[in-house]
Amino acid sequence: MITVGVIANPAAGKDIRRLVAAGRVVSNQEKANTLQRVFAGLVSTGVERILVMPDLSRLAAPAMDAVEGQVETSYIEMPRVDHQDGSTNAARVMEAEGAGAIVTLGGDGTNRVVAKGAGDVPIVPISTGTNNVFPQMVEGTLAGIAAGSVAMGVDGVNAAVTRCKRLDIFVNDERVDMALIDAAVSTEMFVGARAVWNMDTVEDVFLTRAEPASIGISAVGSQLRPVGIDDPFGLRIRLGKGDGPSARTIKAPIAPGMVPEVEVADWDVMQPGERRLIERRPGTIALDGEREVTLLPGREVEIALALDGPNVVDVTQVLRLLAPRPDADE
Repeated sequence: MITVGVIANPAAGKDIRRLVAAGRVVSNQEKANTLQRVFAGLVSTGVERILVMPDLSRLAAPAMDAVEGQVETSYIEMPRVDHQDGSTNAARVMEAEGAGAIVTLGGDGTNRVVAKGAGDVPIVPISTGTNNVFPQMVEGTLAGIAAGSVAMGVDGVNAAVTRCKRLDIFVNDERVDMALIDAAVSTEMFVGARAVWNMDTVEDVFLTRAEPASIGISAVGSQLRPVGIDDPFGLRIRLGKGDGPSARTIKAPIAPGMVPEVEVADWDVMQPGERRLIERRPGTIALDGEREVTLLPGREVEIALALDGPNVVDVTQVLRLLAPRPDADE
């Protein structure tokens, strides 16, 4: 049975950066409307089943009602929770159920936890979060068409599926977590509100991508050396005052409406498999904009770049591949 999974994060786009910056608020009503459009796009491709992560806000309920009788829809069997482990577990269930694609609504943080459970299932990320380097600003109907086409195995569309990079976090030689875009070493001792917005507390930054048109911590890297999704390397940046040849002061959009000056002491290119030791104690590591890993004495913490991250679907490229070619009728 041709299946697509849907994971929508009710908390995406609602963190502290709405208070300290000018981040947009994506309401649950707008997320529910987006899901209706996603479902319509999926139905148009002939998908047979849509599996949905249950959430306390019941974001997908209107969409499921709208396509009743046209496609089989069901919530996966798991508790309704609104914490990140729920998204990871949901992705694992969808992979086990044979999903051909997973559509996500959220930002970099949402997609990070989904990627931890999705395995090789291609992700179609729709941006509804704050830092949105990984997800795309795309209309829901088109995202649904792209996801359905990939799941259906339409000839040629796999060319629009790209294997992304990731940053692996090792504690005492054990891989404990990952990031899709950035890992930032912070002097903040507690996870707290999770979101990182004050660059004065950040000492080191590790990046898989540094796109000039992105916002968030990765924007710092784009002012030093742009790094794309296909480049087989990443960046490591040490912040603060420096006197070496790489030292400089830049301006970067680290949050919506926030373009502060950032002092860079040094930076260099990270190669795949190369582990970098984190010496800061105490402190925390923020993964894709949210503090997750606590740095404590007696724990050896390292960060390494890997090239075998999650598969992601380029919606625009799928639609181009679906369009008729000028020589098709010749």
